[in-house]
Amino acid sequence: MNSYPLLEEYEEYAELELMAYGRQQRREQKRQKSIEQRRREIVQATADEDDSVASFVPTYVAPLDPRHYERQWILDALGPFYQENVITDVTRLVKGGKEANVYVCEAHPATGVPLIAAKLYRPRILRQLKNDALYKEGRLLRDADGKELRKDRETRAMRKKTRFGKALDSMAWVGHEFQTLRLLHEAGVDAPKPVAQGNNCILMEFVGDDLTTAPTLSEVGLSLAEARPLFDQILHNVELMLHHHQVHGDLSAYNILYWRGRGVIIDFPQTVDARNNSHAPDLLARDLQRVGQQFQRWGVANDPAQIAEDLWDRYLTARL
Repeated sequence: MNSYPLLEEYEEYAELELMAYGRQQRREQKRQKSIEQRRREIVQATADEDDSVASFVPTYVAPLDPRHYERQWILDALGPFYQENVITDVTRLVKGGKEANVYVCEAHPATGVPLIAAKLYRPRILRQLKNDALYKEGRLLRDADGKELRKDRETRAMRKKTRFGKALDSMAWVGHEFQTLRLLHEAGVDAPKPVAQGNNCILMEFVGDDLTTAPTLSEVGLSLAEARPLFDQILHNVELMLHHHQVHGDLSAYNILYWRGRGVIIDFPQTVDARNNSHAPDLLARDLQRVGQQFQRWGVANDPAQIAEDLWDRYLTARL
């Protein structure tokens, strides 16, 4: 038997196998090269990020001891906004309170505002609000990205007040405040422009200038001539909020800023939806009672209960 044709066929198959093996090896080398290149890119990006974080030493925290809780609190909360070109510096403390601190930040030009107010909530404070069920009634709970919390695991954890649930609850309060601020600012309410949001902080346009922080109504003295148009402006804002189904829920002279003759309403974590919260009429009446009393001190005659009734009646009529 002549074996030459079989040998020839064997050599052809061997050559094909060798070629296939070569192609496989080249593919594997290319894959390994790609993996190595990606690894180097990740390492470099991480190094760049670390350098960026390390370089973020705001003016306000520079004198603080590295172990001081406030220093680490600010760096943890606002460091990401420095990396994302939202802020360039933290310059001073505006307000320190039991619930939150507010800091002035120099804004990155991309934000479109010169200065930013960073409101940093203290850990766990939002989990301890009294009567929080009153404000939560009918509310959509949102996370730090503004997405509605719907998963059974999340809602069950919040209801049982587990550690995970309490963390979600805090984020939900912050998310609610930021989304409300965005809604009202876009609607034309005299409220700060929202800029960004984190797990425990809200960044918004600062009301004031490089040297001056806008005072609250509780800190100023006004003549009747100054107070009367201001009262009308505040009432217009309350009605505009109600037109968009929102009741502040905690409005008073302490969360209305006074700047260049106008009022700017702030602090919205407890805002309720008038369509879904049965306490909305009572909260509206309480808001107007507190505001009305402040303006009565400046000589502005008003009947808060009647104003609240009229506003609510107009709101219900408009919804028919």
